[in-house]
Amino acid sequence: MVLQSAPVAIVGETLDGTVVVWNRAAEQLYGYPAAEMIGQSASRLCPPGSPRLGEFVGERIRRDGARIRVCVRAAPILDESGATAGISTTSWAVQDNRIGHELRTPLNGIIGFTGTLLMGLAGPLNEEQTHQLGLVRASADELLARINQLPQGCP
Repeated sequence: MVLQSAPVAIVGETLDGTVVVWNRAAEQLYGYPAAEMIGQSASRLCPPGSPRLGEFVGERIRRDGARIRVCVRAAPILDESGATAGISTTSWAVQDNRIGHELRTPLNGIIGFTGTLLMGLAGPLNEEQTHQLGLVRASADELLARINQLPQGCP
């Protein structure tokens, strides 16, 4: 079955949080066998205040009590009439992206410095200097946007 062979944890819950679907990847990620989770509340995985819908990186609690960082994509399960009948989540362990951090730090410095120059805080600029710094700033902003898209758990 496709659900059981999926490489990400798939959990289906009713509106009150009762688990109705728990695949093998969920067993591996969270440490609970399906037989132990189906019919139980999924809240045992979630620290207080965890978001429920959307895409986010958050913390979850494994069966052994260890906290793990996971990427979660949660969406409503709709019935035939279009009403929300439950919640479906896919999740996987997050690997911190140190390279993104190492690139982001100096790039933010470049963005800040060009912004300071463009505001004229270091003195007046001629039209060509303003144009060239604008190109540097636009390129840096584009690069930062791409770095921010690097997989940090949620690609």
